Amino acid sequence: MPTNRRTADIGQPERDDRPRALRYADRINAMEEMILDGIPEIISKLMSMAKEGNVPAARYLIDRMAGRPSRLPAAPSMDRALPYTSKDWTSDQIIRKEQRESATNAHMRALYNALEPAPSFPGIGVGGPSMEVIRHELARRALAETDSGRTRRTAPKG
Repeated sequence: MPTNRRTADIGQPERDDRPRALRYADRINAMEEMILDGIPEIISKLMSMAKEGNVPAARYLIDRMAGRPSRLPAAPSMDRALPYTSKDWTSDQIIRKEQRESATNAHMRALYNALEPAPSFPGIGVGGPSMEVIRHELARRALAETDSGRTRRTAPKG
């Protein structure tokens, strides 16, 4: 058993630092076995109570067997929403596909632009434009390209 030096030094009983699941594993296993052994008796008692007319016992058994029904957001008499049809499902699938393709195209466009050689700027070198001017021009071109919605379809020149 691991010792705890702080409690051992001051004369208190040593504390077990293991997790509870390990400390009480034997007791837990014994209780689980007891519960498992009692389940058939419990079920037969519930069945006999339900057959005798005990409504809560019958409801409990049915809920456990069939599961609870999901709750509706509104009572059927108050529900004014249109039913979800197969046509709605088809249109939702088309929209989701377009969204996936759009995201994929944007990702591929970003990868393509990252592989594209750096754009040329006239006058780069001694006395040429500063990095701030170059960044501004790159941002302007990127915005213009996104605004027009076009994508590059040709290989970069280089």
